[in-house]
Amino acid sequence: MAEPAKADQKLMRAARPALPIWLAAIFLAALTTVAAFIVVENYRTALRDGETRALSSAHVVAAHLQWMIEASDQALQRIEAEVADRPIASVHEYADELTRAVGEMPDGFQYTLMDETGRVVFSSGPVAPGINHSDRTYFTMLRDGQELAFSRALMDEFSGKPSFLVARRIDRNNTFAGVASINIPNESLDRFWASLDLGPDSTISAVRDDGWLVARRPAAARAVDISTTDWFPLTREQDNGVYHSAVSPIDGHARIVAFWKVSGAPLIALAAIERQEMLDQFWRNLWSDAVIILPLMAVLIFAAAWINRLLYRTAARNEALEEALERNRFLLREIHHRVKNNLQAVLALIRLQPMPVEAREDMSRRVAAMIAVHEQIYRTDQFERVEVAPYAERLVREIASSYDLPVAIELKLEPLTVDREQALPLGMIINEVVSNAFKYAFAGRTDGRLGVELHQDGDDFRLVIRDNGPGMDVTAEASGGMGSRLIASFVRQIGGEYSTLTNGGAVFEMTAPLRQDEEEPA
Repeated sequence: MAEPAKADQKLMRAARPALPIWLAAIFLAALTTVAAFIVVENYRTALRDGETRALSSAHVVAAHLQWMIEASDQALQRIEAEVADRPIASVHEYADELTRAVGEMPDGFQYTLMDETGRVVFSSGPVAPGINHSDRTYFTMLRDGQELAFSRALMDEFSGKPSFLVARRIDRNNTFAGVASINIPNESLDRFWASLDLGPDSTISAVRDDGWLVARRPAAARAVDISTTDWFPLTREQDNGVYHSAVSPIDGHARIVAFWKVSGAPLIALAAIERQEMLDQFWRNLWSDAVIILPLMAVLIFAAAWINRLLYRTAARNEALEEALERNRFLLREIHHRVKNNLQAVLALIRLQPMPVEAREDMSRRVAAMIAVHEQIYRTDQFERVEVAPYAERLVREIASSYDLPVAIELKLEPLTVDREQALPLGMIINEVVSNAFKYAFAGRTDGRLGVELHQDGDDFRLVIRDNGPGMDVTAEASGGMGSRLIASFVRQIGGEYSTLTNGGAVFEMTAPLRQDEEEPA
């Protein structure tokens, strides 16, 4: 065995001159990886910031549109109330009253009254003769029973500028009688868009829930159906969300698009920030970080050789410590194994001694409980803590097999560990109580039942052993014997408390603290 070990040491010494180079290369690769990770993370952060900003802006746009719609709908309701049962065709006779009812409107806003055929019969702006809206989608929606509708983006017939309509159905005795609408100029979004400060190539929009564009800043040259875009299906599943659009269907820009459904209206508010505007800030941050990071990387590379030398020394010390630790483990295993063997020899001697059978059996079981502890320790390599469940189960099974009585055993043992100083007393307690049960509760019976429960209760553990024998009156004579004294002594040793009572049989209950190691490993 000595020759291979020496050969391994020679190989390690031969490999050592190249090791610093490899460590330096690995260290540099690690630094490069970290730098790349930082760059990627900053890139993602820039996009996430854009998403967050776009989403919050979409929310603000939705709130603004909601306010605009509610104000317009209130004006439309006043128009409907003023028209009442009056004939829409003769609206010119009460036009002044209608104007007073509507009140002052923002610049560029106009209201219009149409009859049931879609013909414009009155407008607060110039009236172009012969205009009819019956073929427009929003009019059809209202005629078919919808209460409030929105037109797609259109060119105002009077000003020739982009605008959209908010229209309300007018009923007479549950019969469609006409439509009142308010024309809102697209340029009403300009000042609001400027207040958001999203960048020169950003956009805000309102889209009908069927995908048709209603309004946009900057204005679109034509009505656009965006229901075919990749992000639009998201609006069927979510009330708000974000999507990265590679190409805008209107102007071809790549943008981060956020949408937010307008509460109480079939509209979706959009806010879109040009992707490159967010990435420009990322590149500026990257170059400023590089001024700091690159010199730092140079210093770190220069220090790698010195660090590698320290690593060599540390590795050598760790190797020596590992060897010492493994040797200590081996010695501890050997100690517990020899103790177990010595106890087995003692057990053999006890069985050869000429003494009363009952006393010999009691002594044998107690020594066997000690043996089981040491065997559990060296088999599991757990020298500070001992797993109780397999240890307790083994004790109970061995005691049951030594009596050879028809006893049904029910074990409910939680997987917990105790301090090694508690393991032996706990095993002795289990041994004494279970042995007493087999001696006094099950003798001459064929329906014996024994239950053993062990579980953690906060910072304590609880042991319950119960049988279905005649109870404590039968075992009263043994209460002052060695077994009872041993139980009391071992319970005190582990700092616990116990009680015995009769409840459908003898019941032993013990509670003791779960000790922690005095020194936790670093």
